[in-house]
Amino acid sequence: MYLPINIDEIVGRLALTEGSDHFIVHYELRNPTSGRGLGPHGVRDRSLIDTYVCYLERLYQTMTSSPWNRDPPIVGKDGKTHVYVFNSGYPLTTYDLDNVPCIVLPSRNNEPTVKGELNRAASEAVHEATHVFNFTKRPLYDKFNATRWEWYDEGLAVLMEMRVAKGNPDHQRLLMDWIDNPEMSLDHPAGKYLAGMFMYYVASKLGEEFVNDVWLNSYPDEEPLEALERLTPEGQKFFCSDLTVSDIFSSGYAIDPYFLKDHAVELFTRFGDRAVAESLWLPDADGVKIKDHLDHLSCRYYRIFLRDSSADFTVNVDVGDAARFLKAEAAVVTNNKSRIMLDPVRPGNNGTISFNMSSLEISDIDHIVLVVSNCGTNRPVNGKLVDHDGCEFSVTVKAN
Repeated sequence: MYLPINIDEIVGRLALTEGSDHFIVHYELRNPTSGRGLGPHGVRDRSLIDTYVCYLERLYQTMTSSPWNRDPPIVGKDGKTHVYVFNSGYPLTTYDLDNVPCIVLPSRNNEPTVKGELNRAASEAVHEATHVFNFTKRPLYDKFNATRWEWYDEGLAVLMEMRVAKGNPDHQRLLMDWIDNPEMSLDHPAGKYLAGMFMYYVASKLGEEFVNDVWLNSYPDEEPLEALERLTPEGQKFFCSDLTVSDIFSSGYAIDPYFLKDHAVELFTRFGDRAVAESLWLPDADGVKIKDHLDHLSCRYYRIFLRDSSADFTVNVDVGDAARFLKAEAAVVTNNKSRIMLDPVRPGNNGTISFNMSSLEISDIDHIVLVVSNCGTNRPVNGKLVDHDGCEFSVTVKAN
């Protein structure tokens, strides 16, 4: 919520407080031993409040320690962040009439077990407290910058759920659509929580310091994608469609999650492999042509299975005029789910990327995965927006 809330209206109904080193939690009981309760606006007992306080403080200690080293958040005269617990329906970070950030957390949730209830409470406390720290760099009342950076802000909050509430699977609720929609743009407003997996991946490759630096050390007029490119370590590329360059987005983030051994095993166990656009069988698919498209910073997966011992086929990906944005990479997936990357070639036509499968050893192949990704970033270049959405391509399998 970007609009300030009138704290006085809420405080008057929440008579109980629980203080900690850096937070004051305001709440009420649903069934107090004396007086009138608040019904659904009250909590069942103190276990929910204790969980909130515990994980708010854990997040605080994490964010003010290495490698994050964040300054303390903006607070009011009492030096603490205020947290209001009532039947809000969902958690949120907002700000009061003095532009000081504060947190609203639900007095109840619909998880069917106490363990599930408290796991969710822990994740939500960590998530919202992260926003309080992020507020210092980009306050929510600065709607222009807060909106441009919202997906990165939410991604950081989901990453902190993974880091601070280790062993708690609750964050996976936010990532089901990440499994099902690899063709959704990284910075799409509908997928802002899915950026948590992007943060998780980038932190594992470049370090938590990097994802933190992008937030803290970006220029005032920069968007997240610009800051990512500018701050990428020397000798590496973040977004690059050049087949000779192993970039972080296409050659890493798009491909690595396909292999269960490499990335987020628990998430895949719960929701399954990332959604595949289409599967083909050889030699039946000889001559089959698949037409498709991709929006910016997204990808699609195509599986190719071998029905017999013949692997003398070529897969051609025609990216046409989108050669500057689209990248195609392929890998053999072995029977133990390891990968063997295949070398792409451009047979004369700059708009075509080919993969020759004539030299594959059939005995250890489960299938072949073709990954087509769009490296376009859909951001202004010299003041003019370059649109990389809807880039068309086709995949054709041909016998040699």
